[in-house]
Amino acid sequence: MNMSAVTTQYVEAAGGIIYRKRNTTNSSNAGEDTKTGSNAINPNHANKPISAIKPSDDDFELCLVYRPKYDDWSWPKGKNEPKESHRHTAVREVGEETGYSVTLGPHIAKIEYPLEREGKKSSKSNTSNSNQNRNSQPEVIKRIHYWMMRLIDKPTAAKRLPAFGPIKPAKPTEIGNVLWLTPSQARKKLTHDSDREVLDAFLEKLHAGQGEYSTLLLVRHGKAESRKTWQGSEATRPITPLGAAASYALGRELACYAPNKIISSPWKRCLETVAAFARDSSLSIEQVAELTEDCHEKKPKSTLSVLIKEIQNLEQNEQNASTVNNATVMCLHRPVIGTFFDYLREITKPRAHKRILSQKSPYMPTGSAIVLHIISTPKGARIIDIEKVLPSVY
Repeated sequence: MNMSAVTTQYVEAAGGIIYRKRNTTNSSNAGEDTKTGSNAINPNHANKPISAIKPSDDDFELCLVYRPKYDDWSWPKGKNEPKESHRHTAVREVGEETGYSVTLGPHIAKIEYPLEREGKKSSKSNTSNSNQNRNSQPEVIKRIHYWMMRLIDKPTAAKRLPAFGPIKPAKPTEIGNVLWLTPSQARKKLTHDSDREVLDAFLEKLHAGQGEYSTLLLVRHGKAESRKTWQGSEATRPITPLGAAASYALGRELACYAPNKIISSPWKRCLETVAAFARDSSLSIEQVAELTEDCHEKKPKSTLSVLIKEIQNLEQNEQNASTVNNATVMCLHRPVIGTFFDYLREITKPRAHKRILSQKSPYMPTGSAIVLHIISTPKGARIIDIEKVLPSVY
């Protein structure tokens, strides 16, 4: 055994790039500084999701924060709390540091650098282990996930608060200013090379037309009572206590996307899975008979049409900017998920993302979700990003 081997420890963190359509006629022009760290920061941002963003850098602006401790400008971000997912951390930390309420979009990038270089202007991502000290102490690496983010207004943020949890404003000693800049201005203002790398990855997505998207969250119902032991009808078979715990925990993750619509099979195990989230988000559950296992077995095309119709609705809403946020949750049975995945693979272009849509049963764990970000193209809907969402049960 090599006794001199040194392990690497990771500090997990997450953040994002908030972007919005640039409006040169109001008080939020690019280059405006806004003091943060007090209750006064939280203005009523009524900006709707970008519905027609052009691939020109001057058409939109990005949100940066100033950290007095490090005397630097960077993207808003922060460390994970115990048992907290990266996505929840990202929304919470960005909200705390900027005073803005946001939702998650496609994942941008993951960067890593030695924690000892935090705040130092030479920090770059993807560093090697060359900085491990001579005393064979473990190197501590900060690993940060970044997402694209869009603004939601106060009413939408208030509706999701019970499901998401509190967001406390950062102290003035932590965040001194918030600044909106065009991408070219942001590149000059950013202190660290690693943040400019994240900007490059973000712009690549923007220039590819991925700034205008809608979100579909497919949920497999929580762990249910066994068919062998359940004495009632299949439609009334409930989730187990473990399934209930996972379903409750999943609600915090779904809240990161601030969905404004929930669709479900009317069977009990599906309704129970999304019931707590629907209650905490003040949303009703649209029960669709075509999503039951019985209907799927007899008329699979009718079941699939529910998915296709909802994707079309999401596309139409995004094009019309008819909603403050454009995201739908669908709670499904395992056989239905298999049929849906077959269709979704056909409209998913990045090959790496297709592999997330499993071709083998059970397709995804009970009480989990798949997040799909969808854009409209001349050839129809296209999925540009897919992520697995697992609840943290403890």
